[in-house]
Amino acid sequence: MVGLLLLSWALRLPPLLRSPLHTDEALYGYWGLLISQGRDVWLKDVPVYKPPLLPYVVAGSQLLFGDSPMAVRLPGLAAGLLTVPLAGALALALYEDRWTAAMAATGVALSPFTVAFSGTAFPDPLMVALGLAACVAAAGDRPRWAGLLAGLSFAAKQTGLVWLPLLIVVRIARFGFQDAGRKSPFSLLGHWVLVVALAFGWDAVRVLQGATSFWQMGVVGYGGLRLIWPQELWTRLQDWFGLMRYLFASPMVNGFLLLGVPVLVSIGTLRHPRERVFFADILLAFFVLSYLLFHWLVALPVWDRYLLPIVPVLAVLLGRVGRRAASWLSFLRVPWRMGVVGVLLVILLSVPALQASTSRYPIGQERAAYEGIEKVASFLSRLPEGSVVYHHWLGWQYHYTLWDAPVYLAYWPTPAWLVRDVEVFGDREPRYIVFPEWESSARIEHNLDAIGYGLYPVLTAARSNGERSFTIYRLAQTLD
Repeated sequence: MVGLLLLSWALRLPPLLRSPLHTDEALYGYWGLLISQGRDVWLKDVPVYKPPLLPYVVAGSQLLFGDSPMAVRLPGLAAGLLTVPLAGALALALYEDRWTAAMAATGVALSPFTVAFSGTAFPDPLMVALGLAACVAAAGDRPRWAGLLAGLSFAAKQTGLVWLPLLIVVRIARFGFQDAGRKSPFSLLGHWVLVVALAFGWDAVRVLQGATSFWQMGVVGYGGLRLIWPQELWTRLQDWFGLMRYLFASPMVNGFLLLGVPVLVSIGTLRHPRERVFFADILLAFFVLSYLLFHWLVALPVWDRYLLPIVPVLAVLLGRVGRRAASWLSFLRVPWRMGVVGVLLVILLSVPALQASTSRYPIGQERAAYEGIEKVASFLSRLPEGSVVYHHWLGWQYHYTLWDAPVYLAYWPTPAWLVRDVEVFGDREPRYIVFPEWESSARIEHNLDAIGYGLYPVLTAARSNGERSFTIYRLAQTLD
């Protein structure tokens, strides 16, 4: 396990160190600064659409390690590394087999999804680690700890709610229907409710001070929750399957799961319905299927990181399928057939893990759009005091990267507003605007030309492949 953790750490470092902050990551860093610097401890003056745990964990990291993108991402890295032994612990508790546990931990360690997202500031790695820890506690007959940890998973991200039914599944799989309730279920639910109530209590304090509830903001951010339209069924199914292929990114491993899990479920249903290990197979497979159906049929965004919670569950099932495959090879009559299966799994997953570590897969590629933002922030932070920086697309990036910069950030909602502001105040302070490569400056240039102003490029930032990513313009009067 120590070697596996060191390998996991090495694979996750390149994305952490090399990838620029996604706009969401920059926002979480900004929230952390507001808390750690004491400027808005309750986050009452900013729109917050996440529960409280992540901003305060990020703030603690910034206090300990200073303000840097690495400090913002360290909690995600720690959570991602913890997921590796937690997956192994869950498999060991459910199946009492060390080989199954070792393969489950290996599956999580080398999954392209965990490699790509562990070294990020997204709340998903923290939510998954806490939820998985809750499942391990439930399997270990510690219902109070299970409830507390599941509540903390929700406090990291609203979708941490998915771990509550899995806790019940794990307890039933571990102890059976009758024994699962020998310690009152109210103990688990009571501690879960306690943590969730604290999260909503924090939110109530903010609302009393004039803020908007994080729950309301989250629902609005998703565009409202609804069932998908019939014409969306096929398109969304294709999109989700296109992402799912990268859960392990090995055709042989994916095929192994697609064939092996239904076989395990069939054996458990038809031949060994009362055996605990086969019952665990059925319940875990049912959880994965339900999770995927929910994300397919409810109009949630098709975002890659939303699949992260099923990676450890699938890894446990992968370990189980590997263990059964080794037992089917008993005709070889050699004591090391489990080792052969384990080594084969490592070989099959190593190349995908390395590909994910070097950002060769489309998952997690939203961050690539922000390559060069550090150069932009460095230039803007050195502007004369009082300089105006207009923003429309990069506000969250600016609020974090220009935290102590002596510039004034001005949001422009429409081109007409921008033109009017320049017309009235344009001769007072230097004024700048940044256009990302995915936005055209033509409309703004046309509107500014009508009042005698123009856009003059002063700096261009590029991606690692040489393509332009951002251009900084100074707004100045047109020279006759």
